[in-house]
Amino acid sequence: MKKLIVIGVVGLLFAFGCKKPQNNCDEQKLTAAFVFDYPDTVSTGEAFNLGVNYIVENSCGDVGTFDGERDGNTLEVKLNVAYKGCDCVSEFEEKALNYPVIFEEVGTYELKFWVAESTYETYVIYVEE
Repeated sequence: MKKLIVIGVVGLLFAFGCKKPQNNCDEQKLTAAFVFDYPDTVSTGEAFNLGVNYIVENSCGDVGTFDGERDGNTLEVKLNVAYKGCDCVSEFEEKALNYPVIFEEVGTYELKFWVAESTYETYVIYVEE
């Protein structure tokens, strides 16, 4: 009888005590972003797209979000890539996307895209009437 109780208690511990592992394969990572297509000069109020290249580390990487912070005539941009899934092929892949921009005031603007810790690629755009 004691064996039956012990077996029953051990069985309950296995049934309710073990938690399923959580999917820890989803994450966001900063990635280097390089502008490959941008105008030198634009008009105020004119919307345009910057062509941006970036690298993903594996087949689970896809575009995430842009984080932009403006300070005067400087726009600092960081690109976060979303990695979703655990079954990924480890290979670097170059991808491209557009980053829409519009300026409402005349001036010279610096667009700084994050490439590495404390390192940015800087692009200058002139905005005219």
